[in-house]
Amino acid sequence: MTGRIRVRAPATVANLGPGFDCLGLALDWSNEALVEPARDGVLRVAAEGPWAEGIPLGEENLIVRGLRAILGPEAGLVVWCRSLVPLGRGLGSSAAAIVAGLVAGRLLAAGGGAAPGVGAAPGVGGVGPDDAELLDIATALEGHADNVAPCLLGGVVVAGPGRALPLGASGAIRVVVCSSPAPLSTEAARRALPATVAFADAASSVGRAAMLAAALATGATEALLEATEDVLHQPARFALMPESGRLVAGLRREGFAAFPSGAGPSVGALVPTPRAGGCEAAARDLAPEGWSVSIHRVSPHGARAEAE
Repeated sequence: MTGRIRVRAPATVANLGPGFDCLGLALDWSNEALVEPARDGVLRVAAEGPWAEGIPLGEENLIVRGLRAILGPEAGLVVWCRSLVPLGRGLGSSAAAIVAGLVAGRLLAAGGGAAPGVGAAPGVGGVGPDDAELLDIATALEGHADNVAPCLLGGVVVAGPGRALPLGASGAIRVVVCSSPAPLSTEAARRALPATVAFADAASSVGRAAMLAAALATGATEALLEATEDVLHQPARFALMPESGRLVAGLRREGFAAFPSGAGPSVGALVPTPRAGGCEAAARDLAPEGWSVSIHRVSPHGARAEAE
């Protein structure tokens, strides 16, 4: 394909409390990009939007890295990004960028006209990698299947080694997102985790993660508060982000199933649809100064690429 590709990739919320590194969902909130081949063999990257500052404009750009994984290192590309999801806040912006590059690259490669010098990259010659292959590539690039799987597939997803199983779109709930004005690196959040945990804490986490998956799959929203309780990773991370810890505790006291979104510092809450407005109001009252609060649906759609 020699034309321009428009791609949208959703923000994601991962972990969902006890589902550490295995549960995630896609939001109706997406980054956008336009990609087209550059016949002169040159890479050009531009970014705009409220979170464009600091986005790399060369080979380090995560959309470009996704494109390169499909099209090869020599392809000339023009990439324009519209950054709408906050960076470094635990809302899957890195996963969205990598997955956007992968699905755009697949569509370009499947058309056989990606750019000169592509070589024998996956997908060239009209046969593109399927979603399972893209998931493997995205996980290798980004490192967190619980983010890349819902970004690629949409809905609520259980992600395990080499496999992701969708639980559906969970239309019975809304996700209240409290976005922190300050970032926190995933690496710092990882370093805060203990090397070992008590057996009782591990058993509690497994049981609640299973309960949460069942509640999301069946629409049993009355179980959400209990099912999102976590003692495995959140207590250690709250030492790095005390504002997030206080917000989670406050929302849970009000009966809302709140937790850090991904590695934080943003906070998410899974709420039965009729209670979404009440949770939003409580979050606005409890959130520290400078935080933003919004209500989202679980998006049934993962990243989508379309030829223009």
